[in-house]
Amino acid sequence: MALRAYTGLRPCRGQLMPSHNALRQSLLADVVPSRVRDMGTSARDAQTQEAKNTRSKYKLEKAAGKSRYEVAPGQRIATATAGVPAFVRLGTAAFVSDNLKNFRNRPKKPIELYEFEGCPFCRKVREACTLLDIDVLFYPCPKGGPTWRPKAVQLSGKSQFPYMVDPNTRQQMGESDDIINYLYNEYGDGNVPLLLKLGPLTAISNTLALLPRMNRGISYRKSNLPKKPVHLWAYEASPFCKLAREVMRGTHS
Repeated sequence: MALRAYTGLRPCRGQLMPSHNALRQSLLADVVPSRVRDMGTSARDAQTQEAKNTRSKYKLEKAAGKSRYEVAPGQRIATATAGVPAFVRLGTAAFVSDNLKNFRNRPKKPIELYEFEGCPFCRKVREACTLLDIDVLFYPCPKGGPTWRPKAVQLSGKSQFPYMVDPNTRQQMGESDDIINYLYNEYGDGNVPLLLKLGPLTAISNTLALLPRMNRGISYRKSNLPKKPVHLWAYEASPFCKLAREVMRGTHS
C-alpha cells in the first residue's frame, strides 16, 4: 500500500504504498494539490478553500453529550502507549521547523522511502520529514511483506531499512543518518536539529519510544488491496496517527 501523509502543523505529504493489502493511505494531489510555503493571501485562500472542500466531503460525528474529540473507552491504553514516543523524543516532529523560510529547495516529486512502523531508524527519518515539511511516498516494508520489502532489498542489495529514493535528483541511499543529512542539505538549511544528530542516543531514544508498542507495525498481515487509496492526514508525533499507521503499514505492504 502506498501511504502519502501530511505531517506537522501544516501538511507534509507522504504516501504509504501497500501491495496485497486493504488500506492505501495517501494524501494525493487531488486532495491537496500543492503544499503552499508562501503564506501570503493567495496561499491562505488556497488552504482555506482546501479545508472547506475536505469538510464538505467528510463529517466528524459527535456523540450525544460528548465532546467532539474523545478517546473511545476501549482505546485509552492503546492511545496512551502510542503517545510514549512523543514524550520520550521531547515532542520532536510535533511541529514543522520554524525555519522554513530559509529552506533551500522544495522537492517537486515526493521523496520515496522504504520503511516500516516499528523500526527506530525509520522513525527518526520520518521525524526529519515532518520537520522539513516535505512530501514523502512511504512504501511499508514489514517483515514478510510480499511487495515493497523485496523491492527495497533489490534496490539496496540488502535487507536494511530505511532506504530512500529521491526522483528529483536520482539519489538513492540507505543509513538513516545519511538520509537525514541529505534531506537537510538538499531541502532544508543544512542544519540538522540536535535531537536528530546525536548518533547512538537518537537511535536509543527512538528504540525506547517504540517499546510500549514494539510488536505493532512490524509484521505483515494478509488483507485485501483497495482499488483506491485511503486518504490519511497525519504527523509523526501524534498517538492517534501512529495507531492508524500501525494498521496500514502492518497489513498493506
